[in-house]
Amino acid sequence: MKGSIPPGTNASATASAAASATTSATASVVVPASSGEGRKPEAAVRNPLPAGGIARGESNYAILVSYDGAGFCGWQIQQNGESVQGRLEAALTTILKVRARLTASGRTDAGVNALRQVANVFLPAGLDTERLRGNLNGLAGPEISVKAIVPVSPGFHARHSSKGKHYQYRIFNRPYPSVFAHRHSWWIKRPLDLEAMRRAAAHLAGRHDFSAFRSSHCEAKHPLREIRRLEMEFSGASEGMVLIDLEADAFLQHMARIIVGTLAAVGLGALAPDALPGMLASKKRENATVTAPAAGLHLMKVCYDLAEFPELRAFDEH
Repeated sequence: MKGSIPPGTNASATASAAASATTSATASVVVPASSGEGRKPEAAVRNPLPAGGIARGESNYAILVSYDGAGFCGWQIQQNGESVQGRLEAALTTILKVRARLTASGRTDAGVNALRQVANVFLPAGLDTERLRGNLNGLAGPEISVKAIVPVSPGFHARHSSKGKHYQYRIFNRPYPSVFAHRHSWWIKRPLDLEAMRRAAAHLAGRHDFSAFRSSHCEAKHPLREIRRLEMEFSGASEGMVLIDLEADAFLQHMARIIVGTLAAVGLGALAPDALPGMLASKKRENATVTAPAAGLHLMKVCYDLAEFPELRAFDEH
Protein backbone atom coordinates (compact mmCIF):
# COMPACT_ATOMS: atom_id res chain seq x y z
CA MET A 1 0.00 0.00 0.00
CA LYS A 2 1.37 3.40 -0.91
CA GLY A 3 0.90 5.90 1.92
CA SER A 4 0.34 9.54 1.23
CA ILE A 5 0.74 12.73 3.21
CA PRO A 6 -2.65 14.30 3.88
CA PRO A 7 -3.63 17.84 2.87
CA GLY A 8 -2.34 20.48 5.24
CA THR A 9 1.27 19.48 4.77
CA ASN A 10 3.26 22.08 2.89
CA ALA A 11 4.98 19.89 0.36
CA SER A 12 5.05 22.45 -2.41
CA ALA A 13 8.80 22.46 -2.18
CA THR A 14 8.82 18.94 -3.55
CA ALA A 15 8.48 20.42 -6.99
CA SER A 16 11.73 22.26 -6.49
CA ALA A 17 13.67 19.06 -5.96
CA ALA A 18 14.02 20.49 -8.22
CA ALA A 19 45.68 33.70 -11.62
CA SER A 20 48.02 34.16 -13.79
CA ALA A 21 51.41 32.44 -13.23
CA THR A 22 54.18 34.91 -12.41
CA THR A 23 57.75 34.65 -11.20
CA SER A 24 56.98 36.31 -7.88
CA ALA A 25 55.22 34.59 -5.02
CA THR A 26 53.92 37.97 -3.85
CA ALA A 27 52.54 39.11 -7.16
CA SER A 28 48.89 40.21 -7.28
CA VAL A 29 46.34 39.22 -9.84
CA VAL A 30 43.35 41.45 -10.47
CA VAL A 31 40.28 39.30 -10.79
CA PRO A 32 37.42 40.72 -12.87
CA ALA A 33 34.18 41.40 -11.06
CA SER A 34 31.92 38.36 -11.00
CA SER A 35 28.90 38.71 -13.21
CA GLY A 36 26.48 36.69 -11.05
CA GLU A 37 23.96 38.42 -8.86
CA GLY A 38 25.05 38.61 -5.26
CA ARG A 39 28.72 38.00 -6.06
CA LYS A 40 31.48 39.96 -4.43
CA PRO A 41 32.92 43.03 -6.16
CA GLU A 42 36.21 43.23 -8.02
CA ALA A 43 39.15 42.46 -5.77
CA ALA A 44 42.90 41.96 -5.95
CA VAL A 45 43.78 38.39 -5.00
CA ARG A 46 47.16 37.05 -4.01
CA ASN A 47 48.76 34.64 -6.45
CA PRO A 48 48.77 31.17 -4.83
CA LEU A 49 51.34 29.77 -7.29
CA PRO A 50 54.77 28.93 -5.87
CA ALA A 51 57.75 31.23 -6.38
CA GLY A 52 59.04 30.77 -9.92
CA GLY A 53 55.59 30.07 -11.37
CA ILE A 54 54.03 26.68 -11.99
CA ALA A 55 56.01 23.85 -10.47
CA ARG A 56 56.76 20.79 -12.53
CA GLY A 57 53.97 18.26 -12.31
CA GLU A 58 50.70 18.26 -10.47
CA SER A 59 49.50 17.34 -7.02
CA ASN A 60 46.20 16.00 -5.81
CA TYR A 61 44.31 18.36 -3.51
CA ALA A 62 41.32 17.57 -1.29
CA ILE A 63 38.83 20.39 -0.76
CA LEU A 64 36.26 20.72 2.04
CA VAL A 65 33.34 22.89 0.97
CA SER A 66 29.90 23.91 2.20
CA TYR A 67 27.12 25.43 0.13
CA ASP A 68 23.55 26.62 0.18
CA GLY A 69 21.97 24.51 -2.53
CA ALA A 70 18.84 26.62 -3.01
CA GLY A 71 20.08 28.48 -6.09
CA PHE A 72 21.97 25.64 -7.76
CA CYS A 73 20.93 22.82 -10.08
CA GLY A 74 23.01 20.54 -7.86
CA TRP A 75 26.72 19.82 -7.49
CA GLN A 76 27.37 18.48 -10.97
CA ILE A 77 27.67 20.64 -14.08
CA GLN A 78 24.45 20.48 -16.09
CA GLN A 79 22.89 22.34 -18.99
CA ASN A 80 19.77 23.41 -17.12
CA GLY A 81 21.32 25.77 -14.60
CA GLU A 82 24.31 26.83 -12.53
CA SER A 83 26.06 24.16 -10.46
CA VAL A 84 28.37 24.30 -7.47
CA GLN A 85 31.03 22.40 -9.42
CA GLY A 86 30.78 24.82 -12.34
CA ARG A 87 31.18 27.90 -10.21
CA LEU A 88 34.18 26.51 -8.32
CA GLU A 89 35.90 25.30 -11.48
CA ALA A 90 35.40 28.72 -13.10
CA ALA A 91 36.96 30.36 -10.04
CA LEU A 92 39.95 27.98 -10.15
CA THR A 93 40.49 28.74 -13.84
CA THR A 94 40.36 32.48 -13.18
CA ILE A 95 42.88 32.23 -10.37
CA LEU A 96 45.34 29.67 -11.74
CA LYS A 97 44.86 29.99 -15.52
CA VAL A 98 44.62 26.23 -15.75
CA ARG A 99 41.67 24.02 -16.49
CA ALA A 100 40.51 22.26 -13.34
CA ARG A 101 38.13 19.33 -12.98
CA LEU A 102 36.67 18.71 -9.54
CA THR A 103 35.47 15.29 -8.42
CA ALA A 104 33.05 15.28 -5.48
CA SER A 105 32.11 12.53 -3.06
CA GLY A 106 28.70 12.46 -4.71
CA ARG A 107 26.26 14.47 -6.78
CA THR A 108 23.89 16.33 -4.50
CA ASP A 109 20.54 17.09 -6.14
CA ALA A 110 19.20 20.53 -6.98
CA GLY A 111 18.40 22.36 -3.76
CA VAL A 112 20.30 20.00 -1.45
CA ASN A 113 22.70 21.69 0.98
CA ALA A 114 26.12 20.62 2.19
CA LEU A 115 28.04 21.48 5.33
CA ARG A 116 31.01 19.22 4.59
CA GLN A 117 31.16 18.13 0.96
CA VAL A 118 34.54 16.76 -0.11
CA ALA A 119 36.06 17.04 -3.58
CA ASN A 120 39.49 16.43 -5.06
CA VAL A 121 41.28 18.08 -7.96
CA PHE A 122 44.70 17.85 -9.63
CA LEU A 123 46.43 21.25 -9.73
CA PRO A 124 50.01 22.57 -10.02
CA ALA A 125 52.20 21.24 -7.25
CA GLY A 126 53.38 23.49 -4.44
CA LEU A 127 50.36 25.80 -4.24
CA ASP A 128 49.87 28.04 -1.22
CA THR A 129 46.61 26.40 -0.15
CA GLU A 130 45.70 29.07 2.41
CA ARG A 131 45.99 31.76 -0.23
CA LEU A 132 44.09 29.64 -2.72
CA ARG A 133 41.29 29.15 -0.22
CA GLY A 134 41.03 32.90 0.28
CA ASN A 135 40.96 33.53 -3.45
CA LEU A 136 38.24 30.95 -4.02
CA ASN A 137 36.08 32.38 -1.26
CA GLY A 138 36.50 35.81 -2.83
CA LEU A 139 35.19 34.57 -6.17
CA ALA A 140 32.75 31.76 -5.41
CA GLY A 141 30.02 33.95 -3.97
CA PRO A 142 28.27 33.95 -0.59
CA GLU A 143 26.45 30.67 -1.27
CA ILE A 144 29.71 28.68 -1.23
CA SER A 145 32.37 28.44 1.47
CA VAL A 146 35.67 26.67 0.84
CA LYS A 147 36.67 25.61 4.35
CA ALA A 148 39.98 23.88 3.75
CA ILE A 149 42.34 22.67 1.02
CA VAL A 150 45.02 20.06 1.70
CA PRO A 151 47.47 18.18 -0.53
CA VAL A 152 46.62 14.50 -0.49
CA SER A 153 48.11 11.34 -1.95
CA PRO A 154 47.57 10.73 -5.70
CA GLY A 155 45.42 7.70 -4.96
CA PHE A 156 42.74 9.67 -3.13
CA HIS A 157 39.42 9.89 -4.98
CA ALA A 158 36.63 11.81 -3.27
CA ARG A 159 33.95 9.35 -4.38
CA HIS A 160 35.69 6.00 -4.70
CA SER A 161 37.66 6.41 -1.44
CA SER A 162 34.54 7.23 0.58
CA LYS A 163 33.56 4.78 3.33
CA GLY A 164 30.20 6.34 4.15
CA LYS A 165 28.10 9.48 4.42
CA HIS A 166 26.05 11.26 7.03
CA TYR A 167 23.01 13.28 5.99
CA GLN A 168 20.66 15.25 8.19
CA TYR A 169 17.11 16.10 7.19
CA ARG A 170 15.31 19.01 8.84
CA ILE A 171 11.54 19.32 9.21
CA PHE A 172 9.99 22.48 10.63
CA ASN A 173 7.04 21.01 12.53
CA ARG A 174 4.83 23.94 13.49
CA PRO A 175 1.36 25.12 12.36
CA TYR A 176 2.98 28.31 11.01
CA PRO A 177 5.93 28.73 8.61
CA SER A 178 9.45 29.71 9.67
CA VAL A 179 10.72 32.99 8.28
CA PHE A 180 14.35 31.96 8.68
CA ALA A 181 14.32 28.17 8.17
CA HIS A 182 12.07 27.87 5.11
CA ARG A 183 15.01 27.70 2.68
CA HIS A 184 16.60 24.78 4.52
CA SER A 185 13.75 22.67 5.86
CA TRP A 186 10.43 21.02 5.01
CA TRP A 187 7.43 22.66 6.64
CA ILE A 188 4.89 20.15 7.97
CA LYS A 189 2.03 21.77 9.83
CA ARG A 190 0.56 18.84 11.74
CA PRO A 191 2.43 17.35 14.72
CA LEU A 192 4.55 14.32 13.86
CA ASP A 193 4.47 11.16 15.94
CA LEU A 194 8.19 10.61 16.47
CA GLU A 195 7.72 7.34 18.33
CA ALA A 196 5.85 5.84 15.39
CA MET A 197 8.55 7.14 13.06
CA ARG A 198 11.25 5.50 15.18
CA ARG A 199 9.44 2.16 15.07
CA ALA A 200 9.24 2.43 11.31
CA ALA A 201 12.90 3.45 11.01
CA ALA A 202 13.99 0.34 12.90
CA HIS A 203 12.89 -1.78 9.92
CA LEU A 204 15.36 0.04 7.66
CA ALA A 205 18.47 -0.39 9.80
CA GLY A 206 21.13 -2.72 8.42
CA ARG A 207 21.86 -3.94 4.91
CA HIS A 208 18.90 -4.20 2.53
CA ASP A 209 17.88 -3.95 -1.09
CA PHE A 210 16.60 -0.35 -1.21
CA SER A 211 15.10 -0.53 -4.69
CA ALA A 212 11.79 0.79 -3.31
CA PHE A 213 13.61 3.80 -1.91
CA ARG A 214 15.52 5.02 -4.95
CA SER A 215 14.70 7.16 -7.94
CA SER A 216 13.53 5.40 -11.09
CA HIS A 217 16.44 7.22 -12.78
CA CYS A 218 19.06 5.91 -10.35
CA GLU A 219 22.13 4.59 -12.20
CA ALA A 220 23.74 2.71 -9.31
CA LYS A 221 25.01 -0.74 -10.28
CA HIS A 222 23.16 -2.41 -7.42
CA PRO A 223 20.58 -1.37 -4.79
CA LEU A 224 22.20 -2.92 -1.71
CA ARG A 225 23.03 -0.36 0.96
CA GLU A 226 23.70 -0.54 4.69
CA ILE A 227 22.05 2.00 6.97
CA ARG A 228 24.26 2.34 10.01
CA ARG A 229 22.27 5.02 11.78
CA LEU A 230 18.73 6.34 11.41
CA GLU A 231 17.71 8.54 14.34
CA MET A 232 15.38 11.45 14.90
CA GLU A 233 14.85 14.02 17.59
CA PHE A 234 12.77 17.09 18.25
CA SER A 235 15.05 20.08 18.72
CA GLY A 236 12.72 21.74 21.24
CA ALA A 237 9.63 23.89 21.40
CA SER A 238 11.56 27.07 20.71
CA GLU A 239 13.01 25.76 17.44
CA GLY A 240 10.25 23.39 16.35
CA MET A 241 12.63 21.36 14.22
CA VAL A 242 12.59 17.60 13.77
CA LEU A 243 16.11 16.42 12.92
CA ILE A 244 16.52 13.09 11.14
CA ASP A 245 20.09 11.75 10.91
CA LEU A 246 20.88 9.11 8.30
CA GLU A 247 24.26 7.39 7.98
CA ALA A 248 25.02 4.68 5.43
CA ASP A 249 27.91 3.16 3.52
CA ALA A 250 26.44 4.90 0.46
CA PHE A 251 23.12 6.30 -0.72
CA LEU A 252 21.13 5.64 -3.86
CA GLN A 253 19.67 8.55 -5.81
CA HIS A 254 16.91 10.19 -3.73
CA MET A 255 17.22 7.40 -1.13
CA ALA A 256 17.55 9.69 1.89
CA ARG A 257 14.65 11.88 0.77
CA ILE A 258 12.34 8.95 0.01
CA ILE A 259 13.09 7.46 3.42
CA VAL A 260 12.23 10.79 5.06
CA GLY A 261 9.05 11.14 3.02
CA THR A 262 7.99 7.65 4.09
CA LEU A 263 8.78 8.31 7.75
CA ALA A 264 6.80 11.57 7.57
CA ALA A 265 3.79 9.64 6.27
CA VAL A 266 4.12 7.35 9.28
CA GLY A 267 4.44 10.33 11.62
CA LEU A 268 1.22 11.81 10.22
CA GLY A 269 -0.69 8.57 10.59
CA ALA A 270 -1.03 7.95 6.85
CA LEU A 271 1.09 4.81 7.01
CA ALA A 272 1.60 2.13 9.64
CA PRO A 273 5.14 1.61 10.96
CA ASP A 274 4.89 -2.10 10.17
CA ALA A 275 4.29 -1.35 6.47
CA LEU A 276 7.98 -0.74 5.81
CA PRO A 277 9.17 -4.37 5.65
CA GLY A 278 6.65 -4.96 2.88
CA MET A 279 7.93 -1.92 1.01
CA LEU A 280 11.49 -3.20 1.19
CA ALA A 281 10.45 -6.67 0.07
CA SER A 282 8.47 -5.33 -2.91
CA LYS A 283 11.55 -3.60 -4.38
CA LYS A 284 9.14 -1.25 -6.18
CA ARG A 285 9.46 2.52 -5.95
CA GLU A 286 5.69 3.01 -6.30
CA ASN A 287 5.16 1.24 -2.98
CA ALA A 288 7.05 3.88 -1.03
CA THR A 289 5.66 7.37 -0.51
CA VAL A 290 6.61 10.90 -1.50
CA THR A 291 10.14 12.17 -1.98
CA ALA A 292 10.78 14.80 0.68
CA PRO A 293 11.75 18.26 -0.65
CA ALA A 294 15.44 18.79 -1.38
CA ALA A 295 15.67 21.94 0.75
CA GLY A 296 15.60 20.01 4.02
CA LEU A 297 18.51 17.70 3.18
CA HIS A 298 22.04 18.52 4.37
CA LEU A 299 25.24 16.57 3.70
CA MET A 300 26.92 16.64 7.10
CA LYS A 301 30.02 14.49 6.61
CA VAL A 302 31.82 12.17 4.21
CA CYS A 303 33.77 9.38 5.91
CA TYR A 304 37.23 8.21 4.84
CA ASP A 305 39.89 5.85 6.16
CA LEU A 306 42.14 8.32 7.99
CA ALA A 307 44.86 5.69 8.37
CA GLU A 308 45.06 5.55 4.58
CA PHE A 309 44.63 9.30 4.05
CA PRO A 310 45.92 10.99 7.25
CA GLU A 311 46.05 14.37 5.50
CA LEU A 312 42.26 14.53 5.81
CA ARG A 313 42.52 14.84 9.60
CA ALA A 314 43.00 18.56 8.96
CA PHE A 315 39.33 18.70 7.94
CA ASP A 316 38.30 17.91 11.50
CA GLU A 317 39.32 21.44 12.48
CA HIS A 318 36.66 22.88 10.16
